[in-house]
Amino acid sequence: MRVFVMGGRDQARLAHNILRKDGHTVPYVYDQDRAVSPPWDCVLFHDENQIEKYARMCDAFLVCMGDVGRGRTRTNYSRQLEALGLIPISAIHPTSFLGDQVNVGKGFQAMPHAVVNDFSVIGDYCILGINCSVDHDCRVGDGVHIMGGAALAGVVEIGNYSTVGANATVLPKVVIGDNVVVGAGAVVLRDVPSNVVVAGVPARVIREVQDRG
Repeated sequence: MRVFVMGGRDQARLAHNILRKDGHTVPYVYDQDRAVSPPWDCVLFHDENQIEKYARMCDAFLVCMGDVGRGRTRTNYSRQLEALGLIPISAIHPTSFLGDQVNVGKGFQAMPHAVVNDFSVIGDYCILGINCSVDHDCRVGDGVHIMGGAALAGVVEIGNYSTVGANATVLPKVVIGDNVVVGAGAVVLRDVPSNVVVAGVPARVIREVQDRG
C-alpha cells in the first residue's frame, strides 16, 4: 500500500520503519518546515497547497506530528485526508502489546514495548511512545500523545488532544481534561481540568494553555 505521510521528523522516521516492515511504501511526505530534509527516499514537499495533489497518488495516510500540543493539528489533518478518500493506517510496532479486549481507534501509532491492557479504549490518531503503559479500563480521547515511559494506572481518563509527558505517572481513577499537558516526570494524584499544564510531584497546575478549538 502507498502511504502518504504528514510530518518529516523523528516520529515520521519511527513510523516509517514500522510501515516498511509491514510491506508499505511511503513515496510522498509533507512538512511545512523547509529546513527538514527528506527522511528517506521520497518526495518531500513544503507547500500545503500541494497536499491534495500528492495525497491522491496514495491509498492511505498517517499523520506523524507528535510532541506537545500537536494532537488537534494531527486530528484535523487526518480528517482532511480522510475526506479525500484515503484510508487512515496504523503503525504498530511488533513488540508493543495490545490486550485482546482493547478498542483502538484510527491512525494509531504504537512504538516499541508500548502496552495497552484489556478493557481500555484508545481514541483516533493517538501516539503511544516507547515503553509507555496504559492499564486496564482506561479511556483515552482523540489526538492524545502518551510519551515514552509514561504510565496510566487503571481506570484513568484522558481528554482529547492532551499530552502525557515522558515518565509521567497518572494514578488510578484520575480524570484529565481536554488539551492538557502533563509535564515529564509528573505524578498526577487528582483530576485535572481542561486547558492547563501540570507538573511536579505531586502534579500541580502551573499555567493555563489556550484552547486551540
